[in-house]
Amino acid sequence: MGKGSKKRRRPRKKTPHQGVVAGPARPARPRSPRTGRLSAGFFVVVLGLLPFLGGGYMLAGALGLVGQRAVFTATSCAVVRTGKNPYVACGGNLIVARRPLRYASVDTRLPLGRPTAVRVLPAGPLETVGPAAVSGWSTVTLGGLTVLTGGALAVFRGRLRSPVRDTVFRVVGVPGGLTLGGLFVYVVVRVAA
Repeated sequence: MGKGSKKRRRPRKKTPHQGVVAGPARPARPRSPRTGRLSAGFFVVVLGLLPFLGGGYMLAGALGLVGQRAVFTATSCAVVRTGKNPYVACGGNLIVARRPLRYASVDTRLPLGRPTAVRVLPAGPLETVGPAAVSGWSTVTLGGLTVLTGGALAVFRGRLRSPVRDTVFRVVGVPGGLTLGGLFVYVVVRVAA
């Protein structure tokens, strides 16, 4: 063959094993819309409703709206390791009106020997009163509200008209922004304390 002539190549014949993946072929399972709704509902309840209700209850205690007024004096603090998340717990003396002095513990770091105002909640735990507790529990409550609002938007997304949908996105943005603001305030208060 001369210069400039092109040699035609014949395509190779594929052997039966070339380009074949071993194993039986699995048919793609279609995802059920019901399964998607159930899993979204589960996450909304776990990440939205529980923090909203639990954080709201503890926030009411931190604001002094729930529970009985008491004074707690920490005598010792220690790091408690249960599972992967260690936390600080302080034990000490609890003085509740018309009751004898008793030993109690709080799951937060407190200065030793200094009386601290707390609330004894009806469920049994103690909740500190003050800016750090209020900002922390309000952040948890607003975070739950943000997830609940976003979950409601996801459920009703197809039923909303476009102008209403844009308004709802703004409504979700409000508790989301407040949650981030509350988190910032909580960090500042904890660092300043």
